Amino acid sequence: MTNKMNVNFIKRAAKIPLSELELKKRPDGGFRKHPSDFFKRNCLVRVGDLTNQEVAARLGITSTHLSNFLNEKVSVDPFFAVQLAKATGINMGTWLELQRQYDVYIYENMECNVQPLYPFSR
Repeated sequence: MTNKMNVNFIKRAAKIPLSELELKKRPDGGFRKHPSDFFKRNCLVRVGDLTNQEVAARLGITSTHLSNFLNEKVSVDPFFAVQLAKATGINMGTWLELQRQYDVYIYENMECNVQPLYPFSR
């Protein structure tokens, strides 16, 4: 018996130089939802008959904090990400990445009164 895997069924993508690749925008404009949407769709559906107070207690947070999170009033910081990871089995990095993507979507076009520190191109 050999340890070789048969991977002949995998189609290879055409090798296209990076200079020829096109940037395509998402049809929704890159919209990113708050991490609480992910939590509702992937975690809360699995808790059965637990009340929000019981879910909050298992997360180690107050029911007010859970309510604020579910209503997109609370961000996922590293400490909260650890709590979510330990309670859901979903990696801390995933929670932080969901928050990062949401923050970029919300703030990337924010107007602010600043001057460049040095010349650069966008």
